[in-house]
Amino acid sequence: MGLGLTHPVASKILYRKGNAHFRVGAASMHGWRETMEDAHTILLSLERHQNSAFFGIFDGHSGSLCSKYVAQNLHKKLDEKLEDFNDEKLLKELVMEVDQDFLDSEVYRNKDDGSAGIFTIATHNNETKLYSLVNANIGDSRIVLAKKKEEGYETIPCTDDHKPTNEAERKRIEAAGGSVQLSRVDGQLALSRAFGDRMLKHPMSLPPADRKVTSNPDVFNVVVSSGDFLFLACDGIYEGDVFSRDSVIKFIVEKLKETNDLAVVCAQVLDECLKRGSRDNMSAMIVQFQDGSDYHSDKNEYVPGPYHTEEGDGKFQEAYKKDALESGYTLEQALELYKKNSSTDQ
Repeated sequence: MGLGLTHPVASKILYRKGNAHFRVGAASMHGWRETMEDAHTILLSLERHQNSAFFGIFDGHSGSLCSKYVAQNLHKKLDEKLEDFNDEKLLKELVMEVDQDFLDSEVYRNKDDGSAGIFTIATHNNETKLYSLVNANIGDSRIVLAKKKEEGYETIPCTDDHKPTNEAERKRIEAAGGSVQLSRVDGQLALSRAFGDRMLKHPMSLPPADRKVTSNPDVFNVVVSSGDFLFLACDGIYEGDVFSRDSVIKFIVEKLKETNDLAVVCAQVLDECLKRGSRDNMSAMIVQFQDGSDYHSDKNEYVPGPYHTEEGDGKFQEAYKKDALESGYTLEQALELYKKNSSTDQ
């Protein structure tokens, strides 16, 4: 993930997507890390399964190559090879196949990048108007369902964190010749399941599901209706108990009373996490199961954070500039936009 900066890069990128069946907002923040290693996918309609959408967040570590690879390729393989998204056995095999494709690639063969991952395949039923969700998890990012009730929302966890200290995870790690030291696989990785992480996938002769670190996902299926919403986020949202599942849903529900802009609410979650002490990259996504056609924007919104010029801030400045450039802004343009936004807020 990289060492910490002298100041967080608090700039945010906001994403707004929607069609007749889904309304989606997302936001990402570089934060205190030297590099931004998160990636995400928002596809409102898959190529072969046009009634199905794909939403994913991929939390990279030791670089961003793996998270970006999975974000760009996982949905393609699932869409191409799966006839029925409820075919859990084949779905798991295909997820692990994408991981093996990354490990076998000539481009990435000497790279140690890894990534946690969560994704949801949401299918709208035109007759019942309900949505079938296939939620999958590899690592410690989380999917949470907010189920509408007569009064408020019920929080339903759709994922469990994959940690080496979990008994079942420890047994697999040890059976594969590994150990759990300092709550990490071989004293190195704080996750027991991940994409990539080449050195912890040995011996490669083992079936992918039996390796010390596996990309074999847990899967949770649920049916939702138009009043519900889904929250996907990397572990930076929950780092150090910054938020619990219940408290982050409560926070979102309160913010939704003030604005219906899901991307803005996601950005508010990130700002609050930063304020409460999260020092990781942060990505969050809210999915509503309703018509979002009027919400869709092909252009993402860049919201620059404060810039610092004290002695020793060189790495911060480099990270800030890179963040701006990747959003299509020069440093000068980012600073001018920050100044403009600050004057508007006053």
